[in-house]
Amino acid sequence: MNQTVSRLIVVGIVGLGSLFCIEGGPTAESAAEAGMISGTGSLSGKVQAPKPFKAARVYAKNVDKNMLFMVYTSAGRFRAVNLLPGKYEVTVEEKGFTSPMQAVSVTAGKTSTLDFSLSPDATNDGVLSVSYEAMYPQGRGRDLFEKTCMVCHGAAFIPFHHWNEAQWNAAITLMSSPADPRILPGVLSSQDRQDLVAYFTKNFGPDSPKRILDIGAEMPLDEKALAKAMYVEYYLPPLPDNGLRQVHDVHFDQDGNVWYSDPGANRLGRLDPRTGTFQDYVPPDSKINPHGLTVDSEGYVWAVGHGTVRLDPRNGKMETYTVDSEGKNVRGHTVAVDSKKNVWFSDILGNKLHEWNAETKVITSWEAPGRNVYPYGIVIDKSDNIWMAEWIRCRYVKFDPTTEKFTEYAPLEQPCASKRLRVDAQGMVWYAYSAFQAGRLGMLDPSTGKMVEYTFPMPFADPYDVAMDKDGNVWIGDDSHLNDSGQGPPGTNNFAMMKFETAMVEFDRATHKFTYYPSPQKTAMPKIDVTREGAVWFAARDGQKQAIDVLYPDVTKMTTLAARY
Repeated sequence: MNQTVSRLIVVGIVGLGSLFCIEGGPTAESAAEAGMISGTGSLSGKVQAPKPFKAARVYAKNVDKNMLFMVYTSAGRFRAVNLLPGKYEVTVEEKGFTSPMQAVSVTAGKTSTLDFSLSPDATNDGVLSVSYEAMYPQGRGRDLFEKTCMVCHGAAFIPFHHWNEAQWNAAITLMSSPADPRILPGVLSSQDRQDLVAYFTKNFGPDSPKRILDIGAEMPLDEKALAKAMYVEYYLPPLPDNGLRQVHDVHFDQDGNVWYSDPGANRLGRLDPRTGTFQDYVPPDSKINPHGLTVDSEGYVWAVGHGTVRLDPRNGKMETYTVDSEGKNVRGHTVAVDSKKNVWFSDILGNKLHEWNAETKVITSWEAPGRNVYPYGIVIDKSDNIWMAEWIRCRYVKFDPTTEKFTEYAPLEQPCASKRLRVDAQGMVWYAYSAFQAGRLGMLDPSTGKMVEYTFPMPFADPYDVAMDKDGNVWIGDDSHLNDSGQGPPGTNNFAMMKFETAMVEFDRATHKFTYYPSPQKTAMPKIDVTREGAVWFAARDGQKQAIDVLYPDVTKMTTLAARY
């Protein structure tokens, strides 16, 4: 196999922003000039500060609809278009500054204006920011950490725990459990385990200081690109019992709605982005906890978890199917439908690939190639081959349903962790993974086996899903520097303490340039989908507020708030 690696570094050029109110120039207002969608309004204004800044974020919350619009400043000006009418609370966020909240009403067909004056922020949270070398002293313990825990959890996870020897031992026992091993058998010897526990106890024990990781790099911001962009967050309504939500997958239907899975609340849901209204659907089995979700060509919604569900949105009827009579050790992860309407899904705990046959309505299973590889995201190509990412083993697998043969492809760096992949219009397989202190985006040519990879500009990148827009450019959800540092129920995580941001990232196939779009809140972006107009949708799974998000990279191209493939 002829393998090549292309490493790309993008350096952010620090612009002057606005020292005072800036008039004229290539502003966000001029970038956003476009015909407004019927029934919407807009908001514009200026931001000034006592020292230069770049691409400040302007948050406009519609308090009537419980949704948020976020845009970036360009040369100190901003403009948000296609806002749903209502009362808004508006703030500006920029590192080192504070902003007052201002209230304004937005009316359909009109533009409201607000100006902001930022003040220096002298707040100190008291958390020490240290380099990787200072956080993880060299030695055998660090070597073991880097080939085990760091592969999945990243470099930010360990410092949030201040455990004694018994607790670190218990954590490694949990990760090595035969029933669900994240550290595979044979990776750690008895002596390795003792050395790793000793290292963690010494450097991250009960008396260790509170620290966050400083990677010595700032996210590159292209103010010209950001001036055209806008995020919208649709906050999910509270549950009747005040339970916790945790949204995951998103998928569009033929009517322009966005469907999502909510395994935290054992629900499927539908968002109408034109009105900001939600509707939940509860499976008949309280233990399904749907994780993966898709919509087939007939409009049926399929979801998999601890069972398989088919929902008919026309009447709300749900049917369930089980892999076996007891359903033990089954955790459906990602689901896709082939051209024959057969439903395929990965099984992260059962270590299998499953097919629900459209004719027989029977589920057939195949063992994944390798023990405890954690089958993760799957997609189906034009020939109905099934492509699957193996999370723990970090491989990409093609399954031919005709021959029932698996073919594996290993990325160019090991060890690593990979969750999802996509197939583009030319049949190329795109994937992303996290490796030692770096994230990589890769392209595999199935006809030759050749793989080309590109390194993310930001160190410690942790890419999750990948998707293509109509121009063939690749979009990647980057949980950079978060990893599992916030694991736990939504709203109770540690993301607020993190120094770094999460972002949706665009990779231009022609120029090989990465462009970062920092997200409204710090969150994982577990599955993304792109509309025909280039809007990028995802679920803010780990955010402080559970939301369905969309990034419009260029608002001048917006013609609708609906989401369609």
